[in-house]
Amino acid sequence: MSTQTLTQRSSKANQSASQSPVTVPMRADGRGFPRLTAPTPGAKLYTWEEVAKHTSVDSCWVYAGNKVYDITDWLDRHPGGRDILLLSAGRDITDLLVSYHPFSDKPQQVLSKYEIGEVSTTEFPQYEPDSGFYAELRKEVGDYFKKNQFDPKNPVPGLTRLAGMMLVAAITYYCITVLSADLSFAFRFVCAVIFGVCQALPLLHCMHDASHLAIGSTPSWWYYIGRLTMDWFAGASINSWHHQHILGHHVYTNVMGVDPDLPMVKEGDLRRVSKWQKWSKMYKFQHIYLSVLYGLLAIKFRIQDIVGTMQGADNGMVRMNEQSLTEQAGQVTSKICWFIWRFVLPVYYGYINSLTEFIILSIVIECVTGYYLTFNFQVSHVSPVADFPEYEKPQFTYEWAPSQLLSTVDYAHDSPVATFLCGALNYQSIHHLFPCVSQYYYPALAPIVQKVAKKFGIRYNYVGSFTQALKLHMQHLQTMGVSDMHHH
Repeated sequence: MSTQTLTQRSSKANQSASQSPVTVPMRADGRGFPRLTAPTPGAKLYTWEEVAKHTSVDSCWVYAGNKVYDITDWLDRHPGGRDILLLSAGRDITDLLVSYHPFSDKPQQVLSKYEIGEVSTTEFPQYEPDSGFYAELRKEVGDYFKKNQFDPKNPVPGLTRLAGMMLVAAITYYCITVLSADLSFAFRFVCAVIFGVCQALPLLHCMHDASHLAIGSTPSWWYYIGRLTMDWFAGASINSWHHQHILGHHVYTNVMGVDPDLPMVKEGDLRRVSKWQKWSKMYKFQHIYLSVLYGLLAIKFRIQDIVGTMQGADNGMVRMNEQSLTEQAGQVTSKICWFIWRFVLPVYYGYINSLTEFIILSIVIECVTGYYLTFNFQVSHVSPVADFPEYEKPQFTYEWAPSQLLSTVDYAHDSPVATFLCGALNYQSIHHLFPCVSQYYYPALAPIVQKVAKKFGIRYNYVGSFTQALKLHMQHLQTMGVSDMHHH
Protein backbone atom coordinates (compact mmCIF):
# COMPACT_ATOMS: atom_id res chain seq x y z
CA MET A 1 0.00 0.00 0.00
CA SER A 2 1.45 3.38 -0.96
CA THR A 3 2.01 6.25 1.45
CA GLN A 4 -0.67 8.23 -0.38
CA THR A 5 -3.15 5.39 0.09
CA LEU A 6 -2.22 5.22 3.79
CA THR A 7 -2.99 8.92 4.13
CA GLN A 8 -6.35 8.59 2.32
CA ARG A 9 -7.30 5.65 4.52
CA SER A 10 -6.28 7.56 7.65
CA SER A 11 -8.38 10.58 6.71
CA LYS A 12 -11.48 8.39 6.43
CA ALA A 13 -10.76 6.84 9.81
CA ASN A 14 -10.39 10.27 11.35
CA GLN A 15 -13.73 11.36 9.91
CA SER A 16 -15.26 8.30 11.53
CA ALA A 17 -13.62 9.09 14.85
CA SER A 18 -14.83 12.67 14.73
CA GLN A 19 -18.43 11.38 14.51
CA SER A 20 -18.06 9.76 17.93
CA PRO A 21 -20.71 10.96 20.43
CA VAL A 22 -17.91 11.68 22.91
CA THR A 23 -16.65 15.23 22.39
CA VAL A 24 -13.61 16.46 24.27
CA PRO A 25 -12.34 20.05 24.24
CA MET A 26 -8.67 20.40 23.34
CA ARG A 27 -6.51 21.29 26.32
CA ALA A 28 -3.85 23.98 26.23
CA ASP A 29 -1.08 21.38 26.54
CA GLY A 30 -2.46 19.37 23.63
CA ARG A 31 -3.74 16.49 25.75
CA GLY A 32 -7.27 15.20 25.84
CA PHE A 33 -7.78 13.69 22.40
CA PRO A 34 -10.86 11.76 21.24
CA ARG A 35 -10.42 8.04 20.76
CA LEU A 36 -9.44 6.59 17.40
CA THR A 37 -12.71 4.62 17.11
CA ALA A 38 -16.30 5.17 18.19
CA PRO A 39 -17.27 3.60 21.55
CA THR A 40 -18.91 0.20 21.76
CA PRO A 41 -22.57 0.61 22.82
CA GLY A 42 -22.90 -0.10 26.52
CA ALA A 43 -19.14 -0.08 27.21
CA LYS A 44 -17.88 1.46 30.43
CA LEU A 45 -16.00 4.64 29.45
CA TYR A 46 -12.94 6.09 31.18
CA THR A 47 -10.92 9.22 30.46
CA TRP A 48 -7.15 8.87 30.19
CA GLU A 49 -6.84 10.77 33.48
CA GLU A 50 -8.89 8.07 35.22
CA VAL A 51 -6.67 5.34 33.79
CA ALA A 52 -3.56 7.30 34.82
CA LYS A 53 -4.57 7.03 38.50
CA HIS A 54 -4.00 3.27 38.49
CA THR A 55 -0.23 2.88 38.52
CA SER A 56 0.59 0.68 41.52
CA VAL A 57 0.97 -3.01 42.35
CA ASP A 58 -2.45 -2.78 44.01
CA SER A 59 -4.18 -1.37 40.93
CA CYS A 60 -2.48 -1.32 37.55
CA TRP A 61 -4.41 -0.24 34.45
CA VAL A 62 -3.35 0.40 30.85
CA TYR A 63 -5.12 1.05 27.57
CA ALA A 64 -4.40 -0.16 24.04
CA GLY A 65 -6.36 1.18 21.11
CA ASN A 66 -9.62 2.15 22.80
CA LYS A 67 -9.70 -0.76 25.30
CA VAL A 68 -8.89 -0.38 28.99
CA TYR A 69 -7.32 -3.29 30.89
CA ASP A 70 -6.84 -3.95 34.59
CA ILE A 71 -3.63 -6.00 34.59
CA THR A 72 -3.06 -6.01 38.36
CA ASP A 73 -3.39 -9.81 38.57
CA TRP A 74 -0.95 -10.25 35.67
CA LEU A 75 1.92 -8.28 37.22
CA ASP A 76 3.62 -11.18 39.00
CA ARG A 77 2.84 -13.65 36.19
CA HIS A 78 4.28 -11.56 33.38
CA PRO A 79 7.33 -13.39 31.89
CA GLY A 80 9.08 -10.04 31.48
CA GLY A 81 8.62 -9.14 35.13
CA ARG A 82 6.47 -6.56 36.87
CA ASP A 83 8.84 -3.57 36.54
CA ILE A 84 8.25 -3.04 32.83
CA LEU A 85 4.48 -3.25 33.34
CA LEU A 86 4.57 -0.75 36.19
CA LEU A 87 6.64 1.58 34.00
CA SER A 88 3.85 1.57 31.42
CA ALA A 89 1.05 1.63 34.01
CA GLY A 90 -1.68 4.20 33.44
CA ARG A 91 -0.55 4.80 29.86
CA ASP A 92 -1.37 4.13 26.23
CA ILE A 93 0.51 0.89 25.36
CA THR A 94 -0.93 0.46 21.86
CA ASP A 95 2.41 0.55 20.06
CA LEU A 96 4.60 -0.56 22.97
CA LEU A 97 2.66 -3.82 23.18
CA VAL A 98 3.32 -4.89 19.61
CA SER A 99 6.87 -3.55 19.21
CA TYR A 100 8.00 -5.36 22.37
CA HIS A 101 6.26 -8.62 21.40
CA PRO A 102 6.90 -8.52 17.63
CA PHE A 103 6.97 -12.28 17.02
CA SER A 104 3.87 -13.39 18.90
CA ASP A 105 0.21 -12.41 19.19
CA LYS A 106 -0.12 -14.20 22.52
CA PRO A 107 0.28 -10.99 24.61
CA GLN A 108 -2.77 -9.48 22.90
CA GLN A 109 -4.73 -12.66 23.67
CA VAL A 110 -3.65 -12.58 27.32
CA LEU A 111 -4.47 -8.89 27.61
CA SER A 112 -8.01 -9.40 26.30
CA LYS A 113 -8.87 -11.38 29.45
CA TYR A 114 -8.39 -8.26 31.57
CA GLU A 115 -10.59 -5.83 29.61
CA ILE A 116 -12.75 -3.60 31.82
CA GLY A 117 -13.97 -0.88 29.45
CA GLU A 118 -12.92 1.71 26.89
CA VAL A 119 -11.23 5.12 26.90
CA SER A 120 -13.23 8.21 26.00
CA THR A 121 -10.03 10.25 25.60
CA THR A 122 -6.36 9.52 25.01
CA GLU A 123 -3.43 11.38 26.55
CA PHE A 124 -1.73 11.87 23.19
CA PRO A 125 -2.95 11.33 19.62
CA GLN A 126 -3.01 7.70 18.51
CA TYR A 127 -1.54 6.33 15.31
CA GLU A 128 -3.64 4.62 12.70
CA PRO A 129 -3.88 0.82 13.04
CA ASP A 130 -1.37 -1.19 11.01
CA SER A 131 -2.68 -1.85 7.50
CA GLY A 132 -0.22 -4.67 6.79
CA PHE A 133 3.29 -3.20 6.62
CA TYR A 134 4.34 -3.93 10.19
CA ALA A 135 2.54 -7.29 10.24
CA GLU A 136 4.55 -8.42 7.21
CA LEU A 137 7.76 -7.07 8.72
CA ARG A 138 7.16 -8.94 11.97
CA LYS A 139 6.55 -12.18 10.09
CA GLU A 140 9.62 -11.82 7.85
CA VAL A 141 11.96 -10.96 10.72
CA GLY A 142 10.42 -13.64 12.94
CA ASP A 143 10.99 -16.21 10.17
CA TYR A 144 14.65 -15.13 9.99
CA PHE A 145 15.19 -15.98 13.65
CA LYS A 146 13.25 -19.26 13.42
CA LYS A 147 15.07 -20.41 10.29
CA ASN A 148 18.52 -19.67 11.73
CA GLN A 149 17.59 -20.70 15.28
CA PHE A 150 19.02 -17.47 16.67
CA ASP A 151 18.11 -15.97 20.04
CA PRO A 152 16.95 -12.37 19.32
CA LYS A 153 18.20 -11.34 22.78
CA ASN A 154 21.52 -13.23 22.80
CA PRO A 155 23.62 -11.47 25.49
CA VAL A 156 27.03 -12.88 24.51
CA PRO A 157 28.03 -10.32 21.82
CA GLY A 158 27.17 -7.42 24.10
CA LEU A 159 28.89 -8.82 27.18
CA THR A 160 32.13 -9.65 25.32
CA ARG A 161 32.30 -6.12 23.97
CA LEU A 162 31.45 -4.70 27.40
CA ALA A 163 34.38 -6.59 28.95
CA GLY A 164 36.78 -5.02 26.46
CA MET A 165 35.34 -1.52 26.95
CA MET A 166 35.55 -1.79 30.75
CA LEU A 167 39.14 -3.03 30.56
CA VAL A 168 40.24 -0.04 28.46
CA ALA A 169 38.27 2.29 30.74
CA ALA A 170 39.99 0.82 33.83
CA ILE A 171 43.47 1.16 32.30
CA THR A 172 42.98 4.77 31.21
CA TYR A 173 41.37 5.74 34.52
CA TYR A 174 44.33 4.15 36.35
CA CYS A 175 46.71 6.23 34.25
CA ILE A 176 44.76 9.44 34.93
CA THR A 177 44.61 8.89 38.69
CA VAL A 178 47.03 6.36 40.28
CA LEU A 179 49.86 7.07 37.82
CA SER A 180 49.23 10.80 37.84
CA ALA A 181 52.72 11.67 39.08
CA ASP A 182 54.51 9.29 36.72
CA LEU A 183 52.93 10.21 33.39
CA SER A 184 53.01 13.40 31.37
CA PHE A 185 49.93 15.62 31.17
CA ALA A 186 49.81 15.08 27.39
CA PHE A 187 49.64 11.30 27.82
CA ARG A 188 46.98 11.60 30.50
CA PHE A 189 45.04 13.97 28.22
CA VAL A 190 44.93 11.23 25.56
CA CYS A 191 43.83 8.77 28.27
CA ALA A 192 41.04 11.18 29.26
CA VAL A 193 39.79 11.30 25.67
CA ILE A 194 39.82 7.50 25.46
CA PHE A 195 38.07 7.19 28.83
CA GLY A 196 35.42 9.67 27.64
CA VAL A 197 34.70 7.43 24.66
CA CYS A 198 34.73 4.33 26.89
CA GLN A 199 32.20 6.03 29.17
CA ALA A 200 29.85 6.39 26.19
CA LEU A 201 30.33 3.03 24.46
CA PRO A 202 28.82 0.80 27.21
CA LEU A 203 25.76 3.05 27.12
CA LEU A 204 25.40 2.73 23.36
CA HIS A 205 25.87 -1.03 23.50
CA CYS A 206 24.76 -2.79 26.69
CA MET A 207 22.77 -0.08 28.48
CA HIS A 208 20.78 0.68 25.36
CA ASP A 209 19.95 -2.97 24.76
CA ALA A 210 19.17 -3.54 28.45
CA SER A 211 16.76 -0.60 28.50
CA HIS A 212 14.93 -2.18 25.55
CA LEU A 213 14.90 -5.70 27.10
CA ALA A 214 17.21 -6.81 24.29
CA ILE A 215 20.13 -8.35 26.20
CA GLY A 216 19.24 -11.64 27.86
CA SER A 217 15.70 -12.96 28.31
CA THR A 218 15.00 -12.30 31.98
CA PRO A 219 14.30 -9.11 33.99
CA SER A 220 17.45 -9.62 36.09
CA TRP A 221 19.63 -9.30 32.95
CA TRP A 222 18.01 -5.99 32.01
CA TYR A 223 18.01 -4.66 35.56
CA TYR A 224 21.61 -5.36 36.53
CA ILE A 225 23.29 -4.65 33.18
CA GLY A 226 21.28 -1.46 32.72
CA ARG A 227 22.08 -0.11 36.16
CA LEU A 228 25.70 -1.22 36.13
CA THR A 229 26.44 0.69 32.94
CA MET A 230 24.12 3.70 33.34
CA ASP A 231 23.80 4.35 37.08
CA TRP A 232 27.00 3.01 38.65
CA PHE A 233 29.50 3.47 35.82
CA ALA A 234 28.19 6.61 34.12
CA GLY A 235 26.49 8.28 37.10
CA ALA A 236 23.19 8.87 35.30
CA SER A 237 19.81 7.12 35.74
CA ILE A 238 18.29 4.36 33.66
CA ASN A 239 14.96 5.21 35.28
CA SER A 240 15.07 8.67 33.72
CA TRP A 241 16.24 7.11 30.44
CA HIS A 242 13.26 4.73 30.42
CA HIS A 243 10.84 7.65 30.57
CA GLN A 244 12.63 9.77 28.00
CA HIS A 245 13.62 7.08 25.56
CA ILE A 246 11.24 4.13 25.86
CA LEU A 247 7.96 5.86 26.72
CA GLY A 248 8.59 9.10 24.84
CA HIS A 249 11.05 9.01 21.98
CA HIS A 250 10.38 5.49 20.70
CA VAL A 251 6.61 5.86 20.54
CA TYR A 252 6.38 9.47 19.37
CA THR A 253 9.55 9.74 17.31
CA ASN A 254 10.17 13.31 16.09
CA VAL A 255 6.66 14.38 17.13
CA MET A 256 7.13 17.97 18.24
CA GLY A 257 5.73 18.60 21.69
CA VAL A 258 5.75 14.93 22.73
CA ASP A 259 9.14 13.40 21.87
CA PRO A 260 11.35 14.39 24.86
CA ASP A 261 14.41 14.39 22.58
CA LEU A 262 13.03 17.47 20.82
CA PRO A 263 12.13 20.92 22.17
CA MET A 264 8.97 20.79 24.27
CA VAL A 265 7.81 24.31 23.40
CA LYS A 266 7.04 26.20 20.23
CA GLU A 267 9.16 29.15 21.24
CA GLY A 268 11.90 29.97 23.71
CA ASP A 269 13.91 26.75 23.41
CA LEU A 270 17.60 26.93 22.57
CA ARG A 271 17.02 24.74 19.52
CA ARG A 272 14.77 25.09 16.51
CA VAL A 273 14.58 21.76 14.72
CA SER A 274 11.25 21.84 12.91
CA LYS A 275 8.92 24.21 11.10
CA TRP A 276 6.37 23.77 13.90
CA GLN A 277 8.51 25.99 16.16
CA LYS A 278 8.34 29.77 16.09
CA TRP A 279 11.46 31.38 14.64
CA SER A 280 13.57 33.95 16.50
CA LYS A 281 16.81 35.77 15.65
CA MET A 282 19.00 33.69 17.94
CA TYR A 283 18.45 30.62 15.78
CA LYS A 284 20.62 32.17 13.06
CA PHE A 285 23.57 31.06 15.15
CA GLN A 286 22.27 27.79 16.54
CA HIS A 287 24.58 25.67 14.40
CA ILE A 288 27.46 27.48 16.15
CA TYR A 289 26.35 27.61 19.78
CA LEU A 290 24.79 24.13 19.74
CA SER A 291 28.12 22.76 18.54
CA VAL A 292 29.51 23.98 21.87
CA LEU A 293 26.55 23.05 24.08
CA TYR A 294 26.40 19.47 22.74
CA GLY A 295 29.45 18.73 24.87
CA LEU A 296 27.42 19.28 28.04
CA LEU A 297 24.96 16.43 27.37
CA ALA A 298 26.53 14.00 29.86
CA ILE A 299 26.39 16.61 32.61
CA LYS A 300 22.81 17.55 31.65
CA PHE A 301 21.69 13.91 31.93
CA ARG A 302 23.01 13.62 35.47
CA ILE A 303 21.27 16.80 36.59
CA GLN A 304 18.05 16.17 34.69
CA ASP A 305 17.42 12.77 36.28
CA ILE A 306 17.28 14.46 39.70
CA VAL A 307 15.61 17.84 39.08
CA GLY A 308 13.43 16.54 36.24
CA THR A 309 12.52 12.91 36.70
CA MET A 310 12.67 12.81 40.51
CA GLN A 311 11.64 16.31 41.58
CA GLY A 312 9.54 17.35 38.57
CA ALA A 313 8.02 13.88 38.13
CA ASP A 314 8.23 14.07 34.36
CA ASN A 315 10.52 13.92 31.37
CA GLY A 316 9.24 16.42 28.87
CA MET A 317 5.58 15.54 28.32
CA VAL A 318 6.08 12.02 29.67
CA ARG A 319 4.55 11.69 33.13
CA MET A 320 6.48 9.98 35.89
CA ASN A 321 4.54 7.44 37.93
CA GLU A 322 5.07 7.80 41.66
CA GLN A 323 8.38 6.32 42.80
CA SER A 324 8.81 4.41 46.04
CA LEU A 325 11.28 5.68 48.62
CA THR A 326 13.41 2.62 47.87
CA GLU A 327 13.61 3.52 44.18
CA GLN A 328 14.49 7.13 44.95
CA ALA A 329 17.10 6.10 47.50
CA GLY A 330 18.67 3.72 44.98
CA GLN A 331 18.88 6.45 42.36
CA VAL A 332 20.54 8.87 44.76
CA THR A 333 22.85 6.22 46.24
CA SER A 334 24.23 5.13 42.86
CA LYS A 335 24.94 8.76 41.93
CA ILE A 336 26.78 9.38 45.22
CA CYS A 337 28.83 6.20 44.78
CA TRP A 338 29.72 7.21 41.22
CA PHE A 339 30.89 10.63 42.42
CA ILE A 340 32.98 9.02 45.14
CA TRP A 341 34.86 6.54 42.91
CA ARG A 342 35.29 9.01 40.07
CA PHE A 343 36.41 12.08 42.02
CA VAL A 344 36.66 11.70 45.79
CA LEU A 345 38.80 8.55 46.20
CA PRO A 346 41.63 9.63 43.85
CA VAL A 347 41.96 12.90 45.78
CA TYR A 348 41.49 11.29 49.23
CA TYR A 349 44.21 8.71 48.64
CA GLY A 350 46.60 11.31 47.28
CA TYR A 351 46.83 9.89 43.76
CA ILE A 352 46.28 13.28 42.14
CA ASN A 353 49.56 15.05 41.45
CA SER A 354 47.83 18.29 40.48
CA LEU A 355 44.23 19.07 41.39
CA THR A 356 44.03 21.63 38.57
CA GLU A 357 45.13 19.07 35.99
CA PHE A 358 42.68 16.51 37.41
CA ILE A 359 39.81 18.99 37.07
CA ILE A 360 40.84 19.80 33.48
CA LEU A 361 41.03 16.11 32.57
CA SER A 362 37.65 15.47 34.21
CA ILE A 363 36.12 18.23 32.09
CA VAL A 364 37.74 16.71 28.98
CA ILE A 365 36.23 13.32 29.84
CA GLU A 366 32.72 14.73 30.26
CA CYS A 367 32.89 16.84 27.10
CA VAL A 368 34.15 13.90 25.02
CA THR A 369 31.31 11.73 26.33
CA GLY A 370 28.81 14.52 25.71
CA TYR A 371 29.92 15.18 22.13
CA TYR A 372 30.20 11.48 21.35
CA LEU A 373 26.65 10.72 22.49
CA THR A 374 25.00 13.86 21.17
CA PHE A 375 26.30 13.71 17.62
CA ASN A 376 25.50 9.99 17.44
CA PHE A 377 21.95 10.70 18.62
CA GLN A 378 21.28 13.84 16.59
CA VAL A 379 22.27 12.63 13.11
CA SER A 380 19.69 9.84 13.30
CA HIS A 381 16.62 12.09 13.60
CA VAL A 382 17.41 15.81 13.36
CA SER A 383 18.04 15.93 9.65
CA PRO A 384 16.49 17.45 6.53
CA VAL A 385 15.70 13.96 5.22
CA ALA A 386 13.71 13.04 8.36
CA ASP A 387 10.03 13.90 8.90
CA PHE A 388 8.75 15.91 11.87
CA PRO A 389 5.06 14.97 12.21
CA GLU A 390 2.48 17.52 13.31
CA TYR A 391 1.13 16.99 16.81
CA GLU A 392 -1.79 19.34 17.33
CA LYS A 393 -4.42 17.35 15.46
CA PRO A 394 -7.13 15.18 17.00
CA GLN A 395 -5.45 12.08 15.60
CA PHE A 396 -2.31 11.22 13.66
CA THR A 397 -3.02 10.53 10.00
CA TYR A 398 -0.35 7.86 9.63
CA GLU A 399 0.65 4.52 11.09
CA TRP A 400 3.32 3.97 13.74
CA ALA A 401 5.69 1.68 11.80
CA PRO A 402 5.92 3.78 8.59
CA SER A 403 6.39 6.89 10.73
CA GLN A 404 9.44 5.26 12.35
CA LEU A 405 11.10 4.92 8.95
CA LEU A 406 10.12 8.39 7.74
CA SER A 407 11.47 10.13 10.86
CA THR A 408 14.76 8.21 11.02
CA VAL A 409 18.08 8.26 9.12
CA ASP A 410 20.42 5.28 8.61
CA TYR A 411 24.01 5.46 7.39
CA ALA A 412 27.20 3.44 6.73
CA HIS A 413 25.63 -0.01 6.63
CA ASP A 414 28.79 -1.28 4.95
CA SER A 415 31.08 -0.30 7.84
CA PRO A 416 31.48 -2.68 10.82
CA VAL A 417 33.73 -0.08 12.46
CA ALA A 418 31.03 2.60 12.28
CA THR A 419 28.48 0.07 13.57
CA PHE A 420 30.67 -0.68 16.60
CA LEU A 421 31.55 2.94 17.34
CA CYS A 422 27.92 4.09 17.34
CA GLY A 423 26.38 1.04 18.99
CA ALA A 424 24.50 0.17 15.76
CA LEU A 425 22.72 3.54 15.75
CA ASN A 426 23.58 3.61 12.05
CA TYR A 427 20.78 1.01 11.81
CA GLN A 428 18.38 3.31 13.67
CA SER A 429 15.42 2.34 11.46
CA ILE A 430 15.79 -1.32 12.39
CA HIS A 431 16.17 -0.43 16.04
CA HIS A 432 12.98 1.63 16.10
CA LEU A 433 10.94 -1.10 14.44
CA PHE A 434 12.40 -3.93 16.56
CA PRO A 435 13.70 -2.31 19.78
CA CYS A 436 13.63 -5.56 21.78
CA VAL A 437 16.02 -7.32 19.38
CA SER A 438 19.76 -7.26 20.08
CA GLN A 439 21.57 -4.62 18.03
CA TYR A 440 24.07 -7.21 16.77
CA TYR A 441 21.40 -8.61 14.44
CA TYR A 442 20.58 -5.29 12.79
CA PRO A 443 22.93 -5.73 9.80
CA ALA A 444 21.16 -8.98 8.91
CA LEU A 445 17.68 -7.47 9.37
CA ALA A 446 18.26 -4.29 7.33
CA PRO A 447 17.80 -5.93 3.90
CA ILE A 448 14.53 -7.50 5.09
CA VAL A 449 13.15 -4.15 6.27
CA GLN A 450 14.30 -2.39 3.10
CA LYS A 451 12.62 -5.04 0.93
CA VAL A 452 9.25 -4.79 2.72
CA ALA A 453 9.41 -0.99 2.82
CA LYS A 454 9.97 -0.91 -0.94
CA LYS A 455 7.03 -3.27 -1.46
CA PHE A 456 4.72 -0.96 0.51
CA GLY A 457 6.08 2.21 -1.09
CA ILE A 458 7.49 3.60 2.16
CA ARG A 459 10.64 5.73 2.04
CA TYR A 460 13.75 4.38 3.77
CA ASN A 461 16.16 7.19 4.65
CA TYR A 462 19.80 6.25 4.08
CA VAL A 463 23.08 8.08 3.51
CA GLY A 464 26.49 6.56 2.87
CA SER A 465 28.55 7.65 5.88
CA PHE A 466 28.49 9.20 9.34
CA THR A 467 30.26 12.24 7.89
CA GLN A 468 27.45 12.73 5.41
CA ALA A 469 24.81 12.25 8.13
CA LEU A 470 26.62 14.80 10.31
CA LYS A 471 26.79 17.34 7.46
CA LEU A 472 23.04 16.92 6.93
CA HIS A 473 22.40 17.51 10.63
CA MET A 474 24.42 20.73 10.64
CA GLN A 475 22.73 21.78 7.40
CA HIS A 476 19.34 21.22 9.05
CA LEU A 477 20.29 23.40 12.02
CA GLN A 478 21.32 26.17 9.62
CA THR A 479 18.13 25.84 7.56
CA MET A 480 15.93 25.96 10.67
CA GLY A 481 17.90 29.02 11.79
CA VAL A 482 16.73 30.99 8.78
CA SER A 483 13.55 33.03 9.14
CA ASP A 484 10.42 31.38 7.73
CA MET A 485 9.94 34.50 5.60
CA HIS A 486 13.05 33.56 3.62
CA HIS A 487 11.62 30.13 2.84
CA HIS A 488 8.53 31.73 1.31
